Amino acid sequence: MRGILYKNRQWILTALLFLIIPIFFINQPFMMTIFSLVLIYTITTLGLNIVIGYAGQISIGHAAFMAIGAYTSALLTMNFNFPFLLSLLIAGCVAGIFGLLLGIPALRLKGFYLAIATMAFGVVVEQLLKSWEYAGGNIGIRNIVSPKLLGISLSSDTAKYYLIAIVSLLLYIISANILKGKTGRAFKAIRESEFAAQSMGINISRYKLIAFVISAIYAGIAGSLYAHTIGYISPTDFGLGNSINLLAIIVIGGLASLSGSFIGSVIMVAMPFMFSRTQLPMSIIFGVLLVLVVLFFPRGLAYALQIFNVKFLWKPYTAIKRRFAKMKKAEGEFVEINGKRIHYVQKNEKSEKTIFFIHGNFASWRWFKPSLDILPTEFRGIALDMPNFGYSDWIDEAKIETYAKYVSEFMKKLGTNKAIVVGHSLGGAVAQKVAIDNPEIVEKVLLIDPAPPSGYKTAPEVYAALELYKNNADLLKKALIGTMPTRPVDYFTDQLVSDALMMKPECFIENARALEEYDYKKELSKLEIPFKILVGKLDLIITEQMAREFEKVMKNATVEIIPDCGHSVNVEKPELFLQKLIDFVKE
Repeated sequence: MRGILYKNRQWILTALLFLIIPIFFINQPFMMTIFSLVLIYTITTLGLNIVIGYAGQISIGHAAFMAIGAYTSALLTMNFNFPFLLSLLIAGCVAGIFGLLLGIPALRLKGFYLAIATMAFGVVVEQLLKSWEYAGGNIGIRNIVSPKLLGISLSSDTAKYYLIAIVSLLLYIISANILKGKTGRAFKAIRESEFAAQSMGINISRYKLIAFVISAIYAGIAGSLYAHTIGYISPTDFGLGNSINLLAIIVIGGLASLSGSFIGSVIMVAMPFMFSRTQLPMSIIFGVLLVLVVLFFPRGLAYALQIFNVKFLWKPYTAIKRRFAKMKKAEGEFVEINGKRIHYVQKNEKSEKTIFFIHGNFASWRWFKPSLDILPTEFRGIALDMPNFGYSDWIDEAKIETYAKYVSEFMKKLGTNKAIVVGHSLGGAVAQKVAIDNPEIVEKVLLIDPAPPSGYKTAPEVYAALELYKNNADLLKKALIGTMPTRPVDYFTDQLVSDALMMKPECFIENARALEEYDYKKELSKLEIPFKILVGKLDLIITEQMAREFEKVMKNATVEIIPDCGHSVNVEKPELFLQKLIDFVKE
């Protein structure tokens, strides 16, 4: 249960936010109607953003689908006594059918011509509704009944708001899942290049139709909610002007951004009420706003807020999280090396055969905790925090040679003769240097996705990301999750992030530079110590080609590729890792 809550905490927090909004506006029903309209237009533009922002198609008459949904739902509930939920679903389906009918001829059109076709569709729907006497013609439909659920009339503005909030949240989750899957990837490929997408085997026509149908369904559902919230609809409510407003919402909020639909809706729907008592024409305000957004935030306000959030808003939270991480009581013991306190945790202290675990960058001893927890009693396991990491003291120099000196002194101080050394990632480079400088205390070396013998070159553009990781716990967490794609995200992941933040801030950059400054090929070629290298097939940092360098340089090195595993088999598949380690020790 705890894992389920953790994985869905984003949606839970959003739902709680929607839940508490009415508390602040108990005596202001008009404000609840505004919030409801914001969410209705968010639903509409979620669909519009799918077809324009993600699939790269143009739709200028999108309000017509809202009209279809609104009129369908209103007529079914008032003239045929359909239950509200059924009429809501039918409204979405009918709008989806019209989206399919529009999408089929639109497959032959692109760019300006597609824009004209969709705009013409919107004008045709508006004119047909004006001439349809059964639906009220120009006057429209008045006194539309409030929605009912389980026989209970949701006549209050707050009740309607909660209904719309639930529907919008569900549709938001559906959209996010669609865009994360195969369909979303196909949309983006079509947007970037139809020719390239087709050459990759993507059915262009099929996915264009899917995009049009999804967007139309969303608009139809939004139209139904609009009709039963306002209680009155007319053809002019869904004219070309409204379609332009919908387009402005996703441009201002952000194309290809689901949160942009909400941000744009807040501005375009709520702003007129904020300026309703001023003499400023809304056309001028929106015109200036569009110009400013296009000039200074061409990707929309959602993207601008995201950049601001990444660079600045996470900074104080990360600083607090770093401080609290350091304040927590350390599990394990400390030993003094060269005047610095080095933290370590050990298991099966009295066993004779010793295994030393050396962690990688952004890491700590905890990356080997899953292995220590299940380590057989015949082995003594020791995992340390290298200086500049975890609970160990910071040192002035961040170099592989310096780290290796501390680790070597640590091993000697703990009184081991011949030990098995395990190094992960950056710790793999440190383990190489330990074996080179102190072969007398090393029996065997097992490396997990290690930096190669010739050093690891970091791309120049990566340094900008490393600088952001230093002050952004969220980005750091995503980066760490990316290194272990087959491990579920859970509380243990948060512990790894907290430990990563305890790393000396300057080392976010310095450690990357340190990995570029060594070349151990010549020294390793002289070693007689057996080396085994484990590399995850899904590792995006260390490739198989990099790992094979060890076999080219050393006669006692073997490389094993671990399928269905990323950069950290010790965390992703600790049982498998431990079995590989024990087999290697007993060879």
